[in-house]
Amino acid sequence: MKTLQGFRLLPADGVRFGFWRSLLVSLLTGLALSAIVILVSDEDSFSTQLGLCLALSLPGWLAPLLWNRRAVAAGAPGFWTVWGRFLRRLGLAVVILVALISVAFVIEGTRAAWAWQEVEAHLKQRGEPLNFEELVGPRVPDSQNFARHPLMDGLLSHTATNDAKGRLTYRWTGQRKISELNETLRFPEPPSDEPKSGKRLRRTGPDLESLASLLKTGTHREKRTVYDPGRAEPRETNDLIHLPIPPAEMPTAQAVLYAFEGRRAVLDQITEAVRRPRAQYDLRYADGPNALLPHLAIHKSMAVKLRTRSAARVATGDTAGAAEDIDTILRLAELTGEDPTLIGYLVRVAIQSIAFSAFWDGTAQHAWSDAQLAAFQRRFEGLKQRDSLVKAFRGERLFGKTTFELMREGWLDPDTLGAMESDESGNSFGWGLVPRAWLLQNQAYHSKVLDQVVGALQRCDPERGVAAKGSIWETERVEQTVFDTAGRRFHPYRIFTHLLLPGLAKVHAKADRSLTTSRLANTVAGLERHRLATGSYPKSLDDLVPRWVPAVPLDPMDGQPLRYRLNADGTFTVYGIGPNQTDDNGVFESKQGQDLDWVWPPSHPTEERRLF
Repeated sequence: MKTLQGFRLLPADGVRFGFWRSLLVSLLTGLALSAIVILVSDEDSFSTQLGLCLALSLPGWLAPLLWNRRAVAAGAPGFWTVWGRFLRRLGLAVVILVALISVAFVIEGTRAAWAWQEVEAHLKQRGEPLNFEELVGPRVPDSQNFARHPLMDGLLSHTATNDAKGRLTYRWTGQRKISELNETLRFPEPPSDEPKSGKRLRRTGPDLESLASLLKTGTHREKRTVYDPGRAEPRETNDLIHLPIPPAEMPTAQAVLYAFEGRRAVLDQITEAVRRPRAQYDLRYADGPNALLPHLAIHKSMAVKLRTRSAARVATGDTAGAAEDIDTILRLAELTGEDPTLIGYLVRVAIQSIAFSAFWDGTAQHAWSDAQLAAFQRRFEGLKQRDSLVKAFRGERLFGKTTFELMREGWLDPDTLGAMESDESGNSFGWGLVPRAWLLQNQAYHSKVLDQVVGALQRCDPERGVAAKGSIWETERVEQTVFDTAGRRFHPYRIFTHLLLPGLAKVHAKADRSLTTSRLANTVAGLERHRLATGSYPKSLDDLVPRWVPAVPLDPMDGQPLRYRLNADGTFTVYGIGPNQTDDNGVFESKQGQDLDWVWPPSHPTEERRLF
């Protein structure tokens, strides 16, 4: 006690107490205690941390009142006598402040409601869908729905349940179906063909030699999750592949196909199922960013298996089977694009690239017949990118609307949005304290911005690249005005939207690249048909018209004919000018690793990265 009095932290005998000094000490003590509690606890929620600070600091306000009793007993004026007038004024100021804040919240709420009503009215006027039911359309009959084929049915099944707070929610119950389908599709992947230091890329895609060697050993193991009959819970296992083991003396391609006989049943089902014209899964759109999309990985896995089998079929001369596999991959890509999601669109583009790679296998080996090449041309001409991209951005707008609604209702923590940053210690910055009116303003701004993107896409020429020279995308500077948020002034009405937009900025470039690749593939098919008929490639693309192509294929990026030259060794080079909109003489990649021209891959081994 005497020590604290010596430091003037407690009143000396008969002396009036120094209220503010002791108040400061007691508050700092409370803050120190709260910091200790936060450090030793696992709680990382900003609101909970703030509550702990207040709970442990507020008792500090009582300490000066209790300690001052000693000075009063010694004849000093009481606390209320000294500070009563000040506290009455302080209380009045607090009441006024609370009233002003309440009025501000009402005004902000009204402004936010008006902003959303304005955006919603504009969307109605443009005929844009206001919910996923309008965007997806009427339910597809099961007989025409790929998602309802026995092979796929049940992947996205959900059951109604209640969460810890008693609210109705839905639990995904398709884990067993996913596990069973993955088990059915399980097949070792060929070694990667990515360029490495000192390694030359092969003339065609999958490394069938290494794959066949692996299959002949029959000892490949991979960790996976399986469901046993009669058991509800899965287990992890490292069991063998359970594929037919090819004889050691069997040639490479035949050995791969021999092992694929163990997957014939499921691949035949895929070939049958993709003949259905639609794929309408029971997505839980109401879950916003937490909606599950496990079927996308399944689709891509199917495409990879078909692509490997196609390469083996080409190598054995079964071009009819290989062409059927490629057709199945392309159909699977179109069905993947049925989902109104940007991730679904990107998977669709990736699956199309897998099909182009399989087609390249055959052209590099001169394997296709004229009839097969003509059929490929018809398929490539039907690959449209813009309509699927419009649908994906519409879905992204609706997902944003759902996300902000969930955040306002307290169903979604803004920190779960992936784009939200945390500090180096992993603690969040308390996005949950953002007023609901600001969230509604962000919802209105997000919908307005993505509707602007949809409008630009709709006005773009569907036969040209989205960001082509002279396109709406370029002339209206959509890239800079919408997606480039770096350096923009902070605004609470736009903060969440600006965090989310940069992740969408390069989707259009993938669409342009895929459209250009389909034009290149169509042109290469015409060149191969010319070679079959005349024994050599033409000197100019004009020589393909009208027998092998109806018109000289145009580069989607500038509207000019695709660049083509006949090389001295009898091969050809054909390419589009790429994203920089400059003719780089058929050079695909810069020294910095950026795309220059989009070049159809050569048929000879190379150390350079390829288009696919």
